[in-house]
Amino acid sequence: MVRPVKPRMVSFLPPAPCFLPHTAPVSGPEAVNLCLDEWEALRLKDYLGLEQEECARLMAVAQSSLQRILASARAKLASAIVEGKPVNIQGGTYRIVGRGYCRQCRHEWGFPADTGSREHWRCPSCGSGNIGRRGLGHGHGGPPWGRPST
Repeated sequence: MVRPVKPRMVSFLPPAPCFLPHTAPVSGPEAVNLCLDEWEALRLKDYLGLEQEECARLMAVAQSSLQRILASARAKLASAIVEGKPVNIQGGTYRIVGRGYCRQCRHEWGFPADTGSREHWRCPSCGSGNIGRRGLGHGHGGPPWGRPST
């Protein structure tokens, strides 16, 4: 019997759930699907430049698992770029660490895993300090961000 995949911790949802090549026809090549845990691994390691140990800790996975996730994500992105395919970011087995919301403009965004005190947080949309935090959520595949817990 295969061991079930543990949910990976995801701190932020992508600002855009898909990317299209500028010259891609509407009925063009099949899209490459990048799971949210792969997107999070790329964000932490390649975009933020964190060490693999820190990335693995933030995602609550072993360092060897993080290496496999990164290798898969990089291969998918390379394929999409070289072959001119669209990229969809969705699905996977993940748990959202936290969501912030602005009580003034109702904008929502993801909170990082280790945020510290709330006094330094501001709404990225309107700059208000009147913000709140939503509880944990999780998903297991399905568009756009996984199925809600029951």
